[in-house]
Amino acid sequence: MAWTAACEIGRIKLPAPLEHLLKTGFSPVSARHPLLAKERIVPMRKGDGMETQQQRPLMMGRRRFVALAGGAISLLAFGGVGCAPSSPKTADTGLAPSYTAGTYSATAMGKKGDVVVEADFSDSRIEAVRVTPELETKRIADAAINQLTAQIVDCQTLQLDTVSGATLTSMAILGAMEDCVAQAGGDAKALKDAPGPEASAATEKLEADLVVVGVGASGMAAAVRAAQLGANVVVFEKNGNFGGNMLVSGGVLTYINAPEELRQQNNDGYQNYLETTLATVSDNYDVSPETVDLIRKQAKEWYDAGHTTTFNSLEWNTISNMIGQGGGTWEGTLAYSAGSIPLVEWLTELGIQWSPLFPIGGYPWPEYAAPTSASNGEGYCIAFDEEMERVPGTIDILFQTPAGEIIMENGKVTGIKGSCVDGTTYEVLGSHGVVFATGGYSGGPELLIERDQEWGFKDMPRIPTTNASGHEGDGHRLIMGIGGTMFDFTPNCMLCIMNAQDSSIEGLIGGNGPLVNLQGQRVVNETGSRNDICRAIMDADGAVLYRISDKNGSGYAREDYMGESEESMVKYQRVYRGNTLEELAEAIGADKAALVATIEDFNRHAESSETDDLGRSLYSASDVIKEPPFYACPNTWGTHISLDGISTNPDTYAVISTTGEEIPGLYAIGELAGLNGVNCMYYGLDLANQMFEA
Repeated sequence: MAWTAACEIGRIKLPAPLEHLLKTGFSPVSARHPLLAKERIVPMRKGDGMETQQQRPLMMGRRRFVALAGGAISLLAFGGVGCAPSSPKTADTGLAPSYTAGTYSATAMGKKGDVVVEADFSDSRIEAVRVTPELETKRIADAAINQLTAQIVDCQTLQLDTVSGATLTSMAILGAMEDCVAQAGGDAKALKDAPGPEASAATEKLEADLVVVGVGASGMAAAVRAAQLGANVVVFEKNGNFGGNMLVSGGVLTYINAPEELRQQNNDGYQNYLETTLATVSDNYDVSPETVDLIRKQAKEWYDAGHTTTFNSLEWNTISNMIGQGGGTWEGTLAYSAGSIPLVEWLTELGIQWSPLFPIGGYPWPEYAAPTSASNGEGYCIAFDEEMERVPGTIDILFQTPAGEIIMENGKVTGIKGSCVDGTTYEVLGSHGVVFATGGYSGGPELLIERDQEWGFKDMPRIPTTNASGHEGDGHRLIMGIGGTMFDFTPNCMLCIMNAQDSSIEGLIGGNGPLVNLQGQRVVNETGSRNDICRAIMDADGAVLYRISDKNGSGYAREDYMGESEESMVKYQRVYRGNTLEELAEAIGADKAALVATIEDFNRHAESSETDDLGRSLYSASDVIKEPPFYACPNTWGTHISLDGISTNPDTYAVISTTGEEIPGLYAIGELAGLNGVNCMYYGLDLANQMFEA
């Protein structure tokens, strides 16, 4: 692939409301990069002018990585396909495979919907495989599609491992291929016994400016920002794609300083919620009376200035976060909220455009936004894809290569050792250290049971989670294995808006509409805390409550609706639909008369913003349920965020040992360090600025 000296450098220009914020200009941290395959010219900034600096050839440079992330070339991430020296034999005769030449197709169920596989056969070989996933998350599914289709054709086998992070999509592809082989008159069992790709025994020793472990939200931000500042970054990633929980979280983050046109109109419900919260918050949370007075003054100034949209400020958002997560210190939560301000500005500079503000489950104030370029967290990934084409540094991701060992020298962390799925061992040294961004442990039963006694996980046969594959506490164990420690336990943040059909949160509809049980009754304040709603769901029949909405409240009436199509949601029973409330009740098996009465009572309170018997007083116009068709979205609970994590210096993100000292060269960010949500990208941004600022 050709490289030229005309690569564009993206420049970031931001204000500096916090320490260590972005600075304009770039510093060529390292003129050398060890991952070499061909020469290329990279523009670097020196003084006031641009000069070129020749680097040695790059094995997996910016462009190659971007292609991999986009799904164009998957296998190169782990050395291509080397097949074992053997051919499949038919089970009955021992002869080479024989097929009826032609094209055959089959369908199997993936993570979220049907996966269609089409295969071309000659009389002796599988010649080509094409996969069309109906609803799979594209960035996650592409890793499985590209790897498996190439391996099937190159190795003529179905004895293949599933792709990390895309297990269900992988299983669907392999299952549908068995059907295609049978249709072609072949022996699927023989192909399942045929040898797969040959394992590598190679060891690659590499060097970089920075080593990052895990590229979810915070890890990706650290890698991209470091590369913007000229650093050469190598990343170990357990899964076959980047994005982590960002891809399955809905992709929302806090937008405190949103422009007027993105804010919701203020109403009596929002005003009552603001006043009621401020009247009582100091009794239940770490909020001083002086802070309450400050917020009252801020809100008055906002509305006195003639604004008709909802108020917000850093302090009010901090209170919202404390209520939503059920506690926390003022200082710590304020710092978390403050980070969202420069983060949004940086992401906007990367080209992201934002949706109108909305509330989310357990956080009823409309102060959240998401990229408009794609649904869920894909919008951030698209922006990172594009920025990686412009950065003066490099980002090289070793997909399906989990970190297995922390390399230390004289008490200092100097690098990471890990084994790729193809058998290759990588030892990578980082001159500026190692950043762990491996996420939380909400998908790992062992640490959940060990750490969290609040929810009774040890008595559950299965612990549902919203997390993407891989968030099991691997980083926690590696760091604690060399003397790191975890700070005092905080109960896990549960989520009360997980779809009961597929354990996802990206396909939910209904906003803050009423949650009803199979008796057709509301049992919880839908704008209350996540923990309260989760407990109500746990107590319901089948651990499911149904979120009721109408045409307007569902979101399907909006031109900018970007979620899964209505017909698809209904097809896979992620949503139930009825032209009347009675039809809807029948669809979910609820009491008809009770559901109608419940919705009538709910509408009365929603239209008047009067407090109901469950304590709810906060409503928006879309909460009223009157215009058919009507929808019921099955909501259940799941583990969502581990709020405790690795102990770090809060200013530098350096990991703290059991002796209270920093472990030199080792850093932890994101949910691994108890800093959660898409907002945790800020910590990767801030850390990279501290390490590589000009």
